[in-house]
Amino acid sequence: MEKNSLVKQADNTGKYLKYAIGEIALVVIGILIALSINNWNESRKDQLLEIDILKEIRNALKDDLKDAQDNLSVHREKLTSQNIVIDWMENDQHFADSLSLHFETIEYGTFFEFYEGPYKTLNQTGMRIIKNDSLRNQISKLYDQVYESYNVFNRAYSQRIDENKKLNPIYFNEWSNNEGKMEPLNSANLKLDNRYLYLLKSSKNFNSVLVSIKIPQVISEINTTMQMINNELEARN
Repeated sequence: MEKNSLVKQADNTGKYLKYAIGEIALVVIGILIALSINNWNESRKDQLLEIDILKEIRNALKDDLKDAQDNLSVHREKLTSQNIVIDWMENDQHFADSLSLHFETIEYGTFFEFYEGPYKTLNQTGMRIIKNDSLRNQISKLYDQVYESYNVFNRAYSQRIDENKKLNPIYFNEWSNNEGKMEPLNSANLKLDNRYLYLLKSSKNFNSVLVSIKIPQVISEINTTMQMINNELEARN
């Protein structure tokens, strides 16, 4: 084979190799671009989902906050009535008609019915959808610790009220729903029954913790969580 033919063949081979390498490079670049676009789309979907979940949690917390505030108001009234009844039992005082309402007020508890739907959705989606670590931890703390602690303590309080109510048939002929009809059949005997006073004081002590610590903590943590969500959503705009 002549020298010129060999050179020409070598040149052609070099061109083919450059062309092949160029084609491969274009394919690789195309794949990388496609992957980048796909990742961007997935990231965008996650961001939109995160924002939707945060908005749903914020809306749920607004209702939770109102429920907690209402419960705090009720428990303050109950604490007032408990102290009035205890004071009457421990002192030489005649029964006054106004005491009937206080006896009725101490007879029931409250429950915290928080809306957990958005938090369940978050757990099912995966907590990592919330990119802000501090916000994610705050939401978990609120639902898994603060709410749970409140409900456990509130149930214990309700159990003590129920124990107190077991003695009612002995000393009262009826219970009315804040109609002022709950008058002791025998005031002297009721005052002598230390079981009733003990249970009443126990429930009052539990209620004091609810009023001074547990419910205010729930309200504070809800407000903190809502503010953190607001800050996060504003930062996304």
